[in-house]
Amino acid sequence: MTDDKSIDILNDILETLIDSTHGYEKAAEIAKRPTLQEFFSRRAASRRTMAAAVRNEITNLGGTSDNDGTILASAHRVFMGLSAAVQDNDEAAIGAVDTGEEHLRNKFEKALDKEELAASAKALLRNYQGELRADGRLIDHLEEAID
Repeated sequence: MTDDKSIDILNDILETLIDSTHGYEKAAEIAKRPTLQEFFSRRAASRRTMAAAVRNEITNLGGTSDNDGTILASAHRVFMGLSAAVQDNDEAAIGAVDTGEEHLRNKFEKALDKEELAASAKALLRNYQGELRADGRLIDHLEEAID
């Protein structure tokens, strides 16, 4: 038996996690400072881990997760503007990543508010919610340090 509503919600989260991963990878490529490159690379790895866990949960609920090709073809991407934004400097990279992270945190919160989301999926998202908040605070500190 599948839990279609939970699977749809989780696939939406997965899409944004993959966007976040690609955004961080792009930021790491473009960042000038080695400390920022390392930070962005670590965050990309963290988002890959989260995406893998969400994929597993989708499978456990009897569904199939969206694949990267389908997700990357979508027209509305939070991080797709990152390339243009970060060509100038590290400050722009941090700002673009901050915008994407806020979008991801909002997606998590909205998903957790949905009654139809399976308890196991809620537990998984809550498990990562603290990390997302901590990342947001780190990015805020980076913005302050760059100014």
